[in-house]
Amino acid sequence: MNNKKLRVSAGFVFLNFAVSFLLGLQYFAYVGGRPLEIAFAAAAYLSNLFMIYLVLSAAALLISAVARPPAVSKYLLAALFFAVNLLVFIDVEIYRIFRFHINGLVLNTIFTRGGWESLEFNTATEIFLFLIIIFAASLELLMYEYVDKYFDNARRRIGKSVVILCAVFVLATVAADKGMFAYGDLYGMPGITRYIKLFPLYQPLTVKRFAQKHFNIKKQETVKFKFDSKNTGLLYPKNPLRFEKIGKGRLPNIIIILSDSVRYDMMTPAITPNIYKFSRDALYFKNHYSGGNCTRFGVFSIFYGLYGYYWNTMLGERRSPVLMDTLSRLGYDFRILASAELTFPEFDKTCFVNVEPSAMLDNPAGKTKSDKDAIVTDELIKYIDGRKGDRPFFAFLFLDCPHGSYDSPPGFEKFKPTVTTFNYLTLSKDNILPVFNRYKNSVYYNDYLIGKIIDDLKKRRELNNTVLIISADHGEAFFERGFYGHNRGFCEEEIHVPFVFYLPGAAPKQFEKFTSHLDIVPTLMSLVGCKNDCSDFSEGMPLMSGKRRDFVVSSTWDELAVVDDRKFTAVVPVETYKISGIKLYDPDCREVTDKKAMIPFNSYLTKLQMYGSAFLK
Repeated sequence: MNNKKLRVSAGFVFLNFAVSFLLGLQYFAYVGGRPLEIAFAAAAYLSNLFMIYLVLSAAALLISAVARPPAVSKYLLAALFFAVNLLVFIDVEIYRIFRFHINGLVLNTIFTRGGWESLEFNTATEIFLFLIIIFAASLELLMYEYVDKYFDNARRRIGKSVVILCAVFVLATVAADKGMFAYGDLYGMPGITRYIKLFPLYQPLTVKRFAQKHFNIKKQETVKFKFDSKNTGLLYPKNPLRFEKIGKGRLPNIIIILSDSVRYDMMTPAITPNIYKFSRDALYFKNHYSGGNCTRFGVFSIFYGLYGYYWNTMLGERRSPVLMDTLSRLGYDFRILASAELTFPEFDKTCFVNVEPSAMLDNPAGKTKSDKDAIVTDELIKYIDGRKGDRPFFAFLFLDCPHGSYDSPPGFEKFKPTVTTFNYLTLSKDNILPVFNRYKNSVYYNDYLIGKIIDDLKKRRELNNTVLIISADHGEAFFERGFYGHNRGFCEEEIHVPFVFYLPGAAPKQFEKFTSHLDIVPTLMSLVGCKNDCSDFSEGMPLMSGKRRDFVVSSTWDELAVVDDRKFTAVVPVETYKISGIKLYDPDCREVTDKKAMIPFNSYLTKLQMYGSAFLK
């Protein structure tokens, strides 16, 4: 490398890499002591830092090549890496306190009026932060001066052999990182997978589908390790669970039935006659919201009672829900039935990780979604009819017809005009009606199947001691507010879902109050005798507690939405790669720019920051 400017730039990047490396070592305070965990964390840390600095190196070289005169290059490079290392320092501290990295919640706290004050920094802390900034800026300039003087000697060059050795080391480290994670993820090794969110911007490599398709690795073979209570970063539950003794035969059976993608306004006598009729004999919550705008986070919120940002932690540690562990300890029998595969999303490694494979049936051998829905429905009825003794049971049925292609068999085309097929790419508000009718027909068919289950339960008098929940994982939009499908936004059609709760002995009632999928776990735990405060294991509250929610939360991969009782929605980025401001929307999903409208949400967002680490050590 003969050009002095390029040599100086490369040397300056190297020194900053060392600074970033030293600052980030604090992340290792959250790594377990086993050799495998340390080895993977080290490889992942270096690999992640290498890839970040690859981008920064390109930027640095571009600045060196373009900036004139040299002093401009000096100050631009110093400013760039000052910002980088300051962000690393801040991120480490944020992770130490909240267990998440810099995201929209953090930016809201720093830049929103009253947010900085909510941190309650004293004068000494503010002076310390100011000195850190001065020191960091000075260090950058000193490092640049040192490198510049070092390469004044023309004989001091970066040889090709050094460049080649560095490139080989970087590639080997990245290969080790990605290979170890892919293997650990494939075979369910929590000592590796639990660190998926430890380092900011980390990108894992997964090969599950490829391995299952090309190497015939069965999904049961990919789960070798389960939750390790001795090596965990979780505090879940926070305290040992206490139970009042419930006599033999008095523990209720529990059935949860979900239809994929069914939104709240499908609960009508025309579209869902069986569920609608049954809701008149049950508790019907009219303002109920899913914990996610997609299947992964909707189902997760039902079984864990936690916000969606805990998904990766639970998946990484193969941590079973407190609810499922409790039912198992109480002697419940399990039957898990789903038309789609339970491997993606990875419910077999989260919600049902401790359920025996023999108790689970997913993706049955049917040609269509309606065939598969019929099979799993009949399997549930068969299971209920074939039970002997008084052992309580937990059953979960997940129907799939209203998802994606909106399938229903001949004879269920009640809503017209409809279509037999459609092209997603050509859909618009102007031509959506036949597709919407196809969707309603699929919901109508699922209602028919659920009606068969209700009739069987009534015939066998199982409802005398069976809690029955009928709901959906999320909703589906059809351009009412500019969105189509789900996982697109957080409009009412995507996250507001029907929720029918049958509780033996409870008088039928309709509720207008805000409720959430997160409230299911606290409610069921109380029904089986748990005496702990629900905050020990959930972020929800019992449905019949009498308490009222100020807001509900719904999640997706990199955002969460906070919906208040006015139906205003604040959308908050929660991933480092999606750093942007919080956006506020009115009930019609129109963006609100008046900052005063955001004021009621500031206290909610402060609470969410604390919830982010509530179940972490």
